[in-house]
Amino acid sequence: MRFDVDMIPRTTRTPDDTVVRYPREIAAAVTLPAACAVLVRPGAATLPRTAAIAVLTACAALAPRFALIAFLAARDDPDPRAVAAFDPFHDDTPPALRGRGAEPDRDRLRLAGDRCAEAWRWWRTEDQSADTATGAAGALAMAAWCSWALGSSARAQIRAQHALDTWPGDPLAAVVLRSVRGGSGPSWGRR
Repeated sequence: MRFDVDMIPRTTRTPDDTVVRYPREIAAAVTLPAACAVLVRPGAATLPRTAAIAVLTACAALAPRFALIAFLAARDDPDPRAVAAFDPFHDDTPPALRGRGAEPDRDRLRLAGDRCAEAWRWWRTEDQSADTATGAAGALAMAAWCSWALGSSARAQIRAQHALDTWPGDPLAAVVLRSVRGGSGPSWGRR
């Protein structure tokens, strides 16, 4: 069977057909603001089912996770509704990914990391379909990054390893695990 651009649904194409967008990336970008709001909302520690699904969906693609990292590391408490997915062709890699810049609010990172881990636990008990495994691994990789950013290398390593056990191809989990094993930690504000 020959692959043809006409076989791609119109909703997944850009106007000039230079970039093809896939449904998983579209869903992740659409749910990104909801996931941002859920991860930092004060209050109950337990995630409702819909919140867990929003986090898993937003974490299914790497670009929205870069946006999540920048959002969680921001000191100015940005509006979750204004967060847009990272564009690898136009946006710089968030310095927070490498532990650079102003130190993020520790309570905010801890809360977001625990909620990402909770979304992964919800997936383990309620869904576990192969189709949602990338989102579950992505959520746990975000939890691993939050732990790493807080300086908790043991927790980051465990979370990253479980994320890779969930989906072996998760790039963020691999980066966090490599950083922990290499003894590399964040250098917030030391530049």
